[in-house]
Amino acid sequence: MMAQRKLLSQQKSRLTKEAQDNKRDTEKAMRQLTSLAPEPPEWLDDTATDEWHRIHPLLEELPVASLDLMLVSTYCQAYSDYINATKRMNNSDVIIETERGTKLNQNHTIKRDALSQLNSIAPKLGLTVESRLKILEPKQDTKSDKSVYEMFGIEDND
Repeated sequence: MMAQRKLLSQQKSRLTKEAQDNKRDTEKAMRQLTSLAPEPPEWLDDTATDEWHRIHPLLEELPVASLDLMLVSTYCQAYSDYINATKRMNNSDVIIETERGTKLNQNHTIKRDALSQLNSIAPKLGLTVESRLKILEPKQDTKSDKSVYEMFGIEDND
């Protein structure tokens, strides 16, 4: 798995001025990407479409672009799968009886798989608190007005 690329504001190591400029230019270019269309893909079911309309205005606050269409639509469909499987399970047991014995209700498997997808996709889009904090963390000012002596509590007697 490839490590996620950090925004300039997320860098903990000191970057050279040139590296900072390159990163800033990249982030500026990222903000100029084509926006995610407000209308969902037609292949989403009704529940997924409702989720699209709920999160779309919120996604506009994050660096999500049209290139993220598949991630957003897959997230919405996984949400729908989870909700609909949960509703179906309200009318049946987790373990069901068959002529061959007992087995796990397939809706439980659908819920588990959908939740796994949601948990995988959500941080990539900034849909979790932790991922938003990383994306929106303000740039730290690495310069200090204190001298090296003041920073380490040493008197400059020389």
